[in-house]
Amino acid sequence: MRYLRLLLIPLLGLVVLGSAAGCMSSKTKKKNYPVAVVRFLLEADATNAGAMVRLPQSGVAIPVEAKAHFTEYDIEGCDVVDNELGKSLVFKFTSAASRDLFRLSVPNQGKRVVTTINGQPVGARRIDRPLAQGVLVTYVEIPDEELEKLARNIVRTSKDLRDELERSQK
Repeated sequence: MRYLRLLLIPLLGLVVLGSAAGCMSSKTKKKNYPVAVVRFLLEADATNAGAMVRLPQSGVAIPVEAKAHFTEYDIEGCDVVDNELGKSLVFKFTSAASRDLFRLSVPNQGKRVVTTINGQPVGARRIDRPLAQGVLVTYVEIPDEELEKLARNIVRTSKDLRDELERSQK
């Protein structure tokens, strides 16, 4: 009987999780654009390395902390800008995330912030000064002709997910 309980409890847990996932997916509307989920990971030192990520074109390997410091819920805008080194993405954070970005950037100058899209590392930016404006400019290893569409999809995804979160909390 005891062994039967040990088998049934995990099985029951899977059924409950499956039901919850089904309910959640029925509330989430289907997107009519490619979803672009952005996460920002801080470069880790030897004591807190969570994983090693590798940028797609340059092959640069960067150890990062396991937990993202900023997510798609923190993004208010994303644009493409041209500057002396080429095109880059400019992320505009919400006011709460802007304060957190400043607090993160002050003690971590010299480290890099790695940008991932849908779980894939696409770029990194070294923190060279306190980031007080709520903006993060990042060069990404994505072809220039894809950047405008990607920026629009990042904004759409972030807005839709924030809206869904707000509706679910009512």
